[in-house]
Amino acid sequence: MHCPMEAGGSPDLLLDYAAGTLNDEARGQTDRHLAGCRVCSEFVAAQQTVWRALDDWEPADVSMDFDRRLYARIEQDVPWWKRLMRPLNPVFRHSLPIGAAAGVIIAAGLMLYWPAAIVPAQEQRSAQVESLQPDQLQSALEDMEMLHQFNQLVPDDSGPKM
Repeated sequence: MHCPMEAGGSPDLLLDYAAGTLNDEARGQTDRHLAGCRVCSEFVAAQQTVWRALDDWEPADVSMDFDRRLYARIEQDVPWWKRLMRPLNPVFRHSLPIGAAAGVIIAAGLMLYWPAAIVPAQEQRSAQVESLQPDQLQSALEDMEMLHQFNQLVPDDSGPKM
């Protein structure tokens, strides 16, 4: 028989042995294994101790009017939020909702009047001017003039204007 506690095995067989629910053949095999395996025999001894303790346990007697008192307590049990509203001072009963409403109004006012975000000042960028040679400037001006003339020759594709 292989050891039920080795290599992550299931101790179900040992639990059944401790509970006394094994058949005679399985009980005999388990007895022989327990004679040579200290880990399994300690496990079975611990389980048998638990079973004996549960067998010896006597629950406390319940009074005859237990159910009546329990149901009466359940009926008079108040939810936690109602218990909060039931303080010693009746003035507090009205001041709590008023305080909550004031807090909501203050929070809404802060959200409305607080600036949404402080926009950092944009850094000033200066345009870089490159120095051109006179012949480059002349060529650029001629190109611009040619594009202007070309744009006047091309018909407008945007359709009729209304």
